[in-house]
Amino acid sequence: MSDYSFIKEVVKEKPVNKKAFFTRVVLLILGAILFGTIAALTFVNVLPQAAEHLTAKKETPQLNINENQQSKGGEDALLAEAEDAEKETQVIEVPAELGLSDYKQFYQDMVEASQTASKSVVTVNGITDNMDWFNNTYENQSQISGIIIANTSQELFILTEYRGVENADRLQVTFWDGTAVEASYQKHDSNTGLCVLKTAASGIKSSTMSSLVTAPLGNSYGAKQGDPIMALGSPMGYSDFMAFGMLTSVSNEVSAWDSNYTILTTDIVGTREGSGILLNLDGEIIGIILQSYAGSSNMVTCLGVSEIADLMESLSNNKERPCIGIKGQDVTEEIAKGTGIPVGIYVNEVQVDSPAMVAGVMNGDVITEVEGQTVKNMNEYTRMVEKCRPNEVIKLTVMRMGAEGYAKIVFDVTVGAL
Repeated sequence: MSDYSFIKEVVKEKPVNKKAFFTRVVLLILGAILFGTIAALTFVNVLPQAAEHLTAKKETPQLNINENQQSKGGEDALLAEAEDAEKETQVIEVPAELGLSDYKQFYQDMVEASQTASKSVVTVNGITDNMDWFNNTYENQSQISGIIIANTSQELFILTEYRGVENADRLQVTFWDGTAVEASYQKHDSNTGLCVLKTAASGIKSSTMSSLVTAPLGNSYGAKQGDPIMALGSPMGYSDFMAFGMLTSVSNEVSAWDSNYTILTTDIVGTREGSGILLNLDGEIIGIILQSYAGSSNMVTCLGVSEIADLMESLSNNKERPCIGIKGQDVTEEIAKGTGIPVGIYVNEVQVDSPAMVAGVMNGDVITEVEGQTVKNMNEYTRMVEKCRPNEVIKLTVMRMGAEGYAKIVFDVTVGAL
């Protein structure tokens, strides 16, 4: 057997080429850096455009909504939106602090506003002649404010309070410039205590006549709580007085015969004997000071001129005013539902010997009709009474409480006169 000899080889691994390996690693690292740089640059450039594109798509519906608002609301909606935007961006200016000069100017402006009305204010002197134990005569004088309410060129008519002239033997009127003339009694209203005097224009010097003014009457119905006001006349009992303040109330009422009056109260201090007028900042007279309505308070209290305009006219014309003689309060529908009292005027008091008492009207009756016309409150009742004539017989319908509830009664009332 032949022996075969084989070539014996040992396979060895190829030695590592360190230079080539190192070169590849370096190229790989450089490639990674290059790729990262390109990707970063691309991301930075593309991202803002993509974000802008996406945002634009999201804002599109909002623009459509605004267009719909314009088509539905028209220009008004856009104007309102613009005003709201303007309000949001409006800069609020803080006023500078008021100094003493501003404070002084404020009062000077108020005095200036009162100049016209002040020339319609007069002082009424009621002169009474008396005699002492030794038969010596002497005079007593009462002083009260008044205003010129009418000028006919022949006569001046002056509104004042009756309490200042009631027992006087002679009457004298002094104007703002010191001119004094004799006056005579015209007529008074026992309900409010107001009175009208008259004086001949011929007895007044021409310079005074050319400068005096008829009282500038304002609208007292428009007066509001907190309104600044001025008081002229003699609120403290002496003439040539001026005070500033504000209205503290315009809703209180006082009950008078056949009417209710709204009183204006102020924070101006007065006296029981005070008199005069109340002005607004336009220089218009809105109230006649009547301290008899102040009660226990010493604050200036007035009747609104708008409520007594017809009264002033009647007194100036020496006309008799109709009266029935009740004091009442409103029974509203709300009160009626809660109490069962009929809607109308609840009679609180009947004047002694008045037409109402003579006819048979009693306290507790509820007046519902005057001459067949329904009256639901004192204002309506007062207007109906003022349309009547003294000595006229009218029908007054009342509801009276009885054993079986309220019953209707119709009275024939002969209207009286004040």
